[in-house]
Amino acid sequence: MTGFDDWYAITRLITQYGRLADQRRMTEMAELFTPDGRMLMFRARTAAPAEAPQGTAELIEAFGALTAFSATSHVLSPSEVLVDGDAAQAHTYCMSHHIRDTPDGRVRFTLADRYEDALIRVGERWRFQERRKYTDWTESAPLKR
Repeated sequence: MTGFDDWYAITRLITQYGRLADQRRMTEMAELFTPDGRMLMFRARTAAPAEAPQGTAELIEAFGALTAFSATSHVLSPSEVLVDGDAAQAHTYCMSHHIRDTPDGRVRFTLADRYEDALIRVGERWRFQERRKYTDWTESAPLKR
C-alpha cells in the first residue's frame, strides 16, 4: 500500500465504526478490532477509564449500550493519521448525538469525544488494536419539533 492507500483505509475504518454504531451493528463494529482489541472509555474530567472492554465478546456487549437510544448520529472530523510500517496512530474528533424517547418527549444527549487509536495491519486490512475514547463534555436538551 502507498501512504495514501493506508490513510484512506484507516480513515474508512474510522468512518465505518461511526456508521455501524448508528445502525446498531454491534458485531460488525467489534470485527473492526483485532480479536484481542480493546476500547478504553473515559468520561468527562476523569483520569481512569470508566469501561475497558477487551476482545470481541466484551466489545459487542459494550456496544449494546447504544440500544438505549432511539437514534444516534456520529459526526466525525477529518482524522490525523500517522503510519509507521504495519502500525499506525489516528486522532479523530467526534460529536455524537443520542436521542432518547422519554415520557416527557424526546431528549438529545450530545457528547464531544476524541478518539486516539492504535491500529495494526492484519493481512491487507487495518484493525483497531486499541481505541481510547475521551469525552470532553456532554449536554442534554429536549428536542424541538
